Amino acid sequence: MEVIGIDENGLGPILGPFIISGIKVKVNEPIFFNSKLENLRTKIKIDDSKEIFKRSEMWTYSKGEIISLSILKAFTFTEIIEKYVKLLITDFEKNFYIQNYKLPIWAKYISEDIDIGEKINFINYRAFAVFPKIFNNMLKDMHKFQLGIKLFIELAKELSNSDYNVVMCGKVGGYTYYLKPFSLIGVKTYEIIKETRGHSAYRIFYMNKTFEFHFLMDGDKVYYPIAVASIIGKYLREIFMKSLNERFGLYDKIPYSSGYKHDYKTATLIEKIQTMYKLEDFVRIK
Repeated sequence: MEVIGIDENGLGPILGPFIISGIKVKVNEPIFFNSKLENLRTKIKIDDSKEIFKRSEMWTYSKGEIISLSILKAFTFTEIIEKYVKLLITDFEKNFYIQNYKLPIWAKYISEDIDIGEKINFINYRAFAVFPKIFNNMLKDMHKFQLGIKLFIELAKELSNSDYNVVMCGKVGGYTYYLKPFSLIGVKTYEIIKETRGHSAYRIFYMNKTFEFHFLMDGDKVYYPIAVASIIGKYLREIFMKSLNERFGLYDKIPYSSGYKHDYKTATLIEKIQTMYKLEDFVRIK
């Protein structure tokens, strides 16, 4: 059966894009047994994106890039964007976040025998990248949790090509109950399958299709459809942040600033931005 795995990257930072990343793969039934990371045998170990991309260990960026490009098979960043990513971005922001980097950036090369796409029975990939100006505008009408759920559903629809779709997601903000955000974005027909701290599941009817959504606690640590989506989403965000940092003269082997408030290097980047532009054109307000 075909399964869509979705996760988010970058909901918390004050700089850079919010990424919703989704991958469609073919798995054997039952999905929760046959899609576990522990059952996946690849030449490079798949893990959750926090373990793949560690700012203190540069070699992990090479690993994350190898995983991502062995699936996406692209040679430039523009090629990835044009083929896989829907940008929610202003023309002003494009000047800072979009550079046509030649790939790979961190890995020496991508070996043809590391075909993770084949191992996971890859079918398709899509992502939404929401940049600060539009992110701030969207949050005038909804909160972050609702925005995340809205984009999860929209991305599942983008990846869907059948009337019935199974979707595995990481839990958004650790929430247990999802009916309210569903209703706020226009979902009127639904069925509760289960609602527990570890696993909330719903069958919803949206845009003339049925989606069976499973929100799984620590999903990116347990199930590879979610883990791989998260890794590729993190890879995209790191390249966008690399571009932003370099536009302000902050060069490093990995992106100088992560964009998170607790990262002291983010303060340095903000100081650079303030010398030339209005800060509100770059910073998320929530």
